[in-house]
Amino acid sequence: MAKEIDSFSATDGNRACDLDRSKATIAEYREYPVPLDLAAHVMCLWTQSVGRSGGPYDHRVLPDACIDIVFINDEPPAVIGPYVESFIATLPPGTNIVGARFHPGRALAFLGHPASVLLNQSVPLTVLWNNAASTDFLSPVYEATGLASRLSALERTMMARLPRTKSIDPAVMWGIKWLAEHSESSIENLSACIGISSRQLRRRFSVSVGYGPKLFQEVLRFQRMLHQATRSRVRLPLVDLAAAAGYADQAHMTREARRFSDVPPMELLHRAQCTLHLSGLIGPDQNL
Repeated sequence: MAKEIDSFSATDGNRACDLDRSKATIAEYREYPVPLDLAAHVMCLWTQSVGRSGGPYDHRVLPDACIDIVFINDEPPAVIGPYVESFIATLPPGTNIVGARFHPGRALAFLGHPASVLLNQSVPLTVLWNNAASTDFLSPVYEATGLASRLSALERTMMARLPRTKSIDPAVMWGIKWLAEHSESSIENLSACIGISSRQLRRRFSVSVGYGPKLFQEVLRFQRMLHQATRSRVRLPLVDLAAAAGYADQAHMTREARRFSDVPPMELLHRAQCTLHLSGLIGPDQNL
């Protein structure tokens, strides 16, 4: 287990599906809760450290509807957009990463750009912001040394930017919560509940989340499957896991797992964990 860093209280989690191709490589991933003032927008801060011995460390990053800001070593920070397909990130030995993960639909308030422009992309933060804004945000983090100091600096800079954040779209935020609570309902029902057309709902979801409500519902169900599998006291048969996650049947779950991860459920569940367990969107842990 990784050690807690300074005063940050750590919780276990794993955004990626580990594909360590060198058994001698040691990598540690940790998540850290944020202050209450940030918690409405930011799900968690996190770190990833790869040992200096051994070979590169591979991760298959899975869709979760989140946007992250990441600082990798001394490289310029990048904004990792919402992906609808998995991708492999290869981390060389000695890599140290500090990141902040936004709740689905909340990054727009901080970044000032529609989430749709980040769909399936990694974009340098300096491309999104002007030089002055980038310098104000980056300098304290760059000047900090060590993961603990960088975490603290990142938290402070995000807190400082909070008063300048734009308002969120209440219809989308309500829709996200509704989809989390009605996993098997239709987007037409959601549109009727909100009182806007399905077309307008898709447009507004695309701005805030990066894609439409139907795809968000599918990504959320995929993450719920990972949550149910990793939080169950006993290993569930795949047919029961499919039902618990809200799939029509096991075949449906298998198709969606391959779609979002490129691997079948049995292989996926040995390696991956839910990354929305701090979001409040997938319900409490199930004692299954």
